[in-house]
Amino acid sequence: MSNVHVFNFESHKPPQSIESNKEAWVNFGDDNDYFKYLIDRYNNSTTNNSVINSINKLIYGRGLDATDSNKKPNEYAQMKMLFRPEVLKCVITDYKLLGQGYFQLIYNKAKNAIVRVEHVPSQLIRAEKCNDKGEITAYYYSDNWQDIKNFVPKRIGAFGYGDKTLEILCVRDYSVGQKYYSNVDYIGALPYAKLEEEIADYLINDVQNGFSPTSVINFNNGIPDEEKQGLIAADVKRNYPGQVVLKLL
Repeated sequence: MSNVHVFNFESHKPPQSIESNKEAWVNFGDDNDYFKYLIDRYNNSTTNNSVINSINKLIYGRGLDATDSNKKPNEYAQMKMLFRPEVLKCVITDYKLLGQGYFQLIYNKAKNAIVRVEHVPSQLIRAEKCNDKGEITAYYYSDNWQDIKNFVPKRIGAFGYGDKTLEILCVRDYSVGQKYYSNVDYIGALPYAKLEEEIADYLINDVQNGFSPTSVINFNNGIPDEEKQGLIAADVKRNYPGQVVLKLL
């Protein structure tokens, strides 16, 4: 375990929807992995994890209901059958954690009725480029967006635009500056979730190194590139025993 820490915090940047001439879908984030970034903040930040889990329970409440269930018992029973609790809970979790949730709608053979509704993980979906009217008419599904050669994206029509065999229904809020995806409502708290992770890692490392003395070295000539940072860290590690914190200003 390295006992040299280089702190170089960067401000959080809102994700960008990136359209490419080579692909029919729209990437989300610089490396098309912004959903993974959000999932990491959920998994690694105790506070963020707890808050999201609690809000998910509040959103679901007692489950799906209808104010006119007594007047339309058949329609109400059909709705309860389609939108099962386990499916709703998954979509709600995605909606809160990732900013959007996706239902997979499965039609009957006659293509005139929806007979089953399933959940599709949001991190596995990318929106297709909109048509001339600005409408999103399809989505792409892949089990691994970082390896699309082995996990080729599959096109699935959006609700109302498909062939009524299998369609995708997206649930999301409007976000200023976003066209294809929605920002999470806790976007302003993401830097603090990341900070909590860094502090936890630092303290764990401190414990594992037996609370060895800590030296703080300031560099006031600006932040060097990553290669130079690595050389500085290696040199400091060789010459300074114990735990060292480098502050690059």
